[in-house]
Amino acid sequence: MVWPFETSSLDAAGAGVQRSTWGVSWHVYDRLVTFALDQPRDNVQQYRLDEPRGDIAERWDISEDGKVYRFHLRSSAAFHDGSQVTAEDVKWSLQRAISLPTTRFVLNLGGLASEDQIKAIDAKTVEIALTKPNRYLLLSLSTPFAPIINANQVKSHLTPNDPWGTEWLKSNEAGSGAYQVMTFRPDQVVLQRNDKWHGAPQPAMRWAVFQTVPEDTTRVALVERRAADVAVGLTPNAIEGVERRAQARLLLIPMPNQFEFLVMNTQAKPFDDLRVRQAIAHAIPQEDIFRSVFLNRGKRLFGPPEQVQGASFPQPQSFAYDPELARKLLAEAGYPNGFDTTLSLCTCKAEYFENLAVALKDHLARAGIRVTIEKLPGARFGELQTAKQMPAYLENQVAWLNLPDYWIRIFYRGNTRSNFSGYNNPALDPLLAKADDAGSDADYDAAMREMIAIVNRDVPLLMFRQAALEVVIGKDIGNYAYWFHTLPDVRSMTRN
Repeated sequence: MVWPFETSSLDAAGAGVQRSTWGVSWHVYDRLVTFALDQPRDNVQQYRLDEPRGDIAERWDISEDGKVYRFHLRSSAAFHDGSQVTAEDVKWSLQRAISLPTTRFVLNLGGLASEDQIKAIDAKTVEIALTKPNRYLLLSLSTPFAPIINANQVKSHLTPNDPWGTEWLKSNEAGSGAYQVMTFRPDQVVLQRNDKWHGAPQPAMRWAVFQTVPEDTTRVALVERRAADVAVGLTPNAIEGVERRAQARLLLIPMPNQFEFLVMNTQAKPFDDLRVRQAIAHAIPQEDIFRSVFLNRGKRLFGPPEQVQGASFPQPQSFAYDPELARKLLAEAGYPNGFDTTLSLCTCKAEYFENLAVALKDHLARAGIRVTIEKLPGARFGELQTAKQMPAYLENQVAWLNLPDYWIRIFYRGNTRSNFSGYNNPALDPLLAKADDAGSDADYDAAMREMIAIVNRDVPLLMFRQAALEVVIGKDIGNYAYWFHTLPDVRSMTRN
């Protein structure tokens, strides 16, 4: 597999973790639970969020009040060093996950916040006690943030300053997964199949090489020349002509947990005024942009005024293209002559967003909004993003836990980096509490309808689309699986 990323760490819970770490650790570590895959269609499978199944855990029981989960571990589960996976390993691994800042947040959402919530009942039974029922628990345990680690292997490397072994696990692995690490460099990770893996079916591929290749057109060319099997992280320019040349196959995979959007900083003028944000939304011809910039690929997140579609998110925002209304709203907000602003891009995503930025600049100018496009290196962009110091910028994100209230909690609340716009509407708080305590699907659905209507009306984020994951694969490669981390899973792949 050729990708644009370097891999600085093997530890999904480590500081400064990168996307590539999630992709590699997914193969090296198992988790308590995972999700089933649907049947392959056109060589693509999708994970089934509605169908959790055991991974390290063979099965689990839930108490009648929904607050106690008892997981029964597979007797066949073993680490790469040959030792059995025990309940103590699981207990230590989850206590580690809720103690480290990189992974804590997702586990906290699942109701895991205290080490004493996790108990080893016997060698193969783990119990998790929640303070109240939580729909996120199984989801959070299925992510790369909850790997099951060989505790005994790591404990000899602990220090007072590093009680969870983060330094050692950065360049060493202690997993039980389908693959084990043979070579680890920032530009290349080589994995070998673990023939004693407990999972079924056994992976078809004996070896997996994750190779850094910065230029995306080169990645595509390598697959077309059969020097690589899978290329990811591609731009529209790179995939141009793949289908015509027919030397490889282009997969366009729906990403139900992804969205692309314009961030407007609600903590600073002029975007602190709702009328300005709505003016921006009315000044942009979304359908034209979907055709010309996105080439009709992906799922539209805009559309005509419609009733909120219940408990699903993201949903299309309804702001018809109307430059006159945009100018009227700007005048009401105190900007009859428009204003000047900066639209920022991260250089790490400039290839995705540069054409979109140019189109937005042109259309906003017609409403009197004069835009300067600014490209910032990743470190600087991240710093300003965290400090909420950019007026407006383009971004795309995935939701680890693809439940509608999770989207609201992550992207529209709190003083966190992922609340990109700094949006704060107290009306959401009682509705989230109502969703938490919902006794039926109808109650949950009603709370979500209200929340979705609020955030779509207030438009701190103007959504464009859910993209399709664009992957180029060899003509003899089958069963590409899409997971929430959006990176390749070699375990399911076949070679015809």
